[in-house]
Amino acid sequence: MITDSFDPHSAELIRANDTLSQKEKELARSYPLDTVIVTFSGQLIDALQEKGLIEPLHRELTIGSAAYKSPIFHIVDTTIGVVLSGIGAPMIAAVIEELSELFPLRRLIVFGSCGALTALPEGHLIVPTHACRDEGTSYHYASPAPYIPIRNAAKLAQLFDELGFAYVLGKTWTTDAFYRETQHNRDRRVADGCLCVEMECSAAQAVCDFRGLELYQFVYAADSLNGKWARRILGDLEKDARLQYFAVAWEIARRLQEE
Repeated sequence: MITDSFDPHSAELIRANDTLSQKEKELARSYPLDTVIVTFSGQLIDALQEKGLIEPLHRELTIGSAAYKSPIFHIVDTTIGVVLSGIGAPMIAAVIEELSELFPLRRLIVFGSCGALTALPEGHLIVPTHACRDEGTSYHYASPAPYIPIRNAAKLAQLFDELGFAYVLGKTWTTDAFYRETQHNRDRRVADGCLCVEMECSAAQAVCDFRGLELYQFVYAADSLNGKWARRILGDLEKDARLQYFAVAWEIARRLQEE
């Protein structure tokens, strides 16, 4: 059973450190990234490169899976990294594990789209406070429980307040099964206080808790599952809007580094 999977006592058979080459480890020492922004949008990465805001650390420093490899970037003239993660709990977990082995990582800012379960307008920012663990990855990093607290939600909300960003606080539903978000399960999650649904939040928090990293997560409402499904801006967000969300993450990263 997945709820019996957490094993905090014995060693992993494979660690991220085992999968990284000696050359990658040596190259990474030249780039002391302590803060990394994680996005799930390849279009955003393209836009940031077009504007000259980010650049690859080194052509041989990449992250990803057997399916694809993406460069590890940094914001020009900063020690803030930027990486593209695949979608889903296993992918974000692997990205965090590998980044924490390569760099003196302290914190991650993770953001992406979500489905609104309530009457949230498209594009609205949400700061998750708890994530429903309807995925498998987190059960290998944390004791079983229906929800995992998002530890830095209050701190992130404070920063949003200081910056004047409009947002809502609430629970999120993290699921592996994009095409099995049923009416019954949606209604149960809404009754529990979930505002949105996405695919990474609970796993990212569990991994960061286990590895001793700070995590700051926010999402923005894309499609709507409040009644009949509506695509709205899912997969079709304007370039300028993508850059605006990145600007939020960048400002949060900058302020955290200054503390």
